[in-house]
Amino acid sequence: MRDRVRLVYKENKYQMIGKGCVKWQKKGGGVGLIVKNALNWKLEEICVGNELESEDILVMRCEKVKASKCIILVVCYMTTMGPLAQEENVKKYTILERVVQEFSRFAVIVMGDMNGHVGILGEKVNENGHQLIDFCEGNELENLNVTIGNDLHTWEDKEWKAAIDNMLVNHEARQHVREMYVDENEFDIDTDH
Repeated sequence: MRDRVRLVYKENKYQMIGKGCVKWQKKGGGVGLIVKNALNWKLEEICVGNELESEDILVMRCEKVKASKCIILVVCYMTTMGPLAQEENVKKYTILERVVQEFSRFAVIVMGDMNGHVGILGEKVNENGHQLIDFCEGNELENLNVTIGNDLHTWEDKEWKAAIDNMLVNHEARQHVREMYVDENEFDIDTDH
């Protein structure tokens, strides 16, 4: 099981909310989001299933204090390719689909390490990429990496660059998006993404 995490970062300018594990554990680092405190959002985690099923999915209801704005932020991690990856990811996409449908009247943003190559940067589409494309099409979500990401890479090692971290939005959320960029300089959170 993942431990709940809530940290203050950069002299109380931001807070990190997430589910993670300690570094020595072998199963991934967890999921989370960093929120700027000055935005003054009320944040509430939404339970989306039993702990084991949803350990790689974090869903937050973000409500603007003294306003009627609500955003549903979903952060997720899809298992990389391997013998159990497709089965695990089908379960995760089932949870994500339920969330997207249940909260469709709100702005919904699904983001995370999808480990899916969808053809950005000339990449060959992999199995995770096909699952991601099908999920977007089946739930009327726009993949901003494809439409406005301007060939941004989100992961790299010594030899490769890829766009495997994705930002998906429903119609309601898309109305508020002007641009998308990858900020490599603001935070150092010990990740290769």
